[in-house]
Amino acid sequence: MAMNKYMHPRNIYKKPPNFKQLAVDYPEFRSFIIQDVTGKVSIDFKDAKTLRALTCTLMKKDFGLDVDIPLTRMIPTVPLRLNYILWLEDLLNISPTSDDIKGVDIGTGASCIYPLLGAKSKGWHMIGTDVDAESLEWAQRNVDRNSLGSLIKLKKVTDGVILKEAIEGEFDFCMCNPPFFASAPELNPQHKARRIDRPRPRNAFCASTNEVIADGGEVNFIQKMIKESKELGKSIRIYSTMVGHKYNLPQLKKLLREVDVISFKQTDFYQGKTTRWGLAWTFHDIDLRTLPEATVACAKKLKSKVPLHHKFVSQHVPEVAKMLTDIFEKLQCHVEVVKQQKTMVHYHITASSNTWSHQRRKRREEERLKTLLGDNNNCPASTSEEIKSTSELIANMNVSSPKGPSKRELEEEGYYNIKRIKMDSGDIYEECFLKCSVIVKKDSSDVAVDFVFIEGLAGREGVHQIFQYVKNNIKA
Repeated sequence: MAMNKYMHPRNIYKKPPNFKQLAVDYPEFRSFIIQDVTGKVSIDFKDAKTLRALTCTLMKKDFGLDVDIPLTRMIPTVPLRLNYILWLEDLLNISPTSDDIKGVDIGTGASCIYPLLGAKSKGWHMIGTDVDAESLEWAQRNVDRNSLGSLIKLKKVTDGVILKEAIEGEFDFCMCNPPFFASAPELNPQHKARRIDRPRPRNAFCASTNEVIADGGEVNFIQKMIKESKELGKSIRIYSTMVGHKYNLPQLKKLLREVDVISFKQTDFYQGKTTRWGLAWTFHDIDLRTLPEATVACAKKLKSKVPLHHKFVSQHVPEVAKMLTDIFEKLQCHVEVVKQQKTMVHYHITASSNTWSHQRRKRREEERLKTLLGDNNNCPASTSEEIKSTSELIANMNVSSPKGPSKRELEEEGYYNIKRIKMDSGDIYEECFLKCSVIVKKDSSDVAVDFVFIEGLAGREGVHQIFQYVKNNIKA
């Protein structure tokens, strides 16, 4: 099923191109049209010359750009590239600086499509880098024939260079369409990494080796890019890349956490029958998560993340709310009332440590300690050592051990590295271990409670744990 309806809302290709009208308006495209006996018009997407004609025609019709691309180099699909440009524009608008936007396109290719689209449609100043001299020659011709030399500069880099040696000064963003594959056999549609039930590629293959193959594939390339971004830090406001294989996203997001980015954001690029992913991150104090999801598909996915839900039979909202707040206070959580009505109460719960795990064992040890303390006057010195050991054990139960991101965290599409938050009780800053939303609301004759993860080191798994603790301890 075509995914055009899930494209970026400003993408003009949500409505597919009218091939018949293109043939009428652009004679050079006419020879690539196929018309069946019913009069229906189509094109052969498996023919490289047809793909080139389509890309060049769309660039001319929709952007006033005159481009030429050799058949020995990658022929870009315009809808996908426009999706990326529009997403970057949205990211930049989260924290606008000036109208003089400067960006870097890593591996610009012979078409130079990203700099051309950015310069022509957005007025961005662009630098395009590439390791291939022939691709840069074609790219320069495309820049010159569109008189965009004042906005676009091209630079040849040595093999293995991504960012560090390629740029000087500060930029608003960088973008990249990395080589997807680690070896030539992976280009084969029947490669073992490809699911048996997955359809064969619809489009013809057109690209040079260095455009699609890199040592270690895209994951190794992007990991190197992330490590270089750590060294460059705030030199680039927003780093970004396209990702071709969804299964690479978890380890890439894990590395972003490890290099201590301030925030990152993942998105989906839908076009035709193809899906790609976008990943952006920053070392500036910008919360990239605040970017609303651009596509209907992403909105549907968010709706599918159903809150943790529990129902209390024949109860009233104030009673359940009181029981919950008592439990949260016992767990030493900060409770903020977001909204309160007769039939609904909305809380934000913040925990600075894990105080809900090992509660049964903790109670047993506390009872044991009371017994030991009561008998201490009549017991030998060994009891004092036992008291000390038990006290230390109880204390350790109140300290949460730091862990790496859980599977749930790695599946999150956004991340904000809040190290500390301000509590209402004075100017004290605590480490944010977990923050979640809790909604108590009337549901017919019963009361429903929903828990939703907001942020924190504990991740969504922490919400599951505290939710289970509440279910086990509340008086239903």
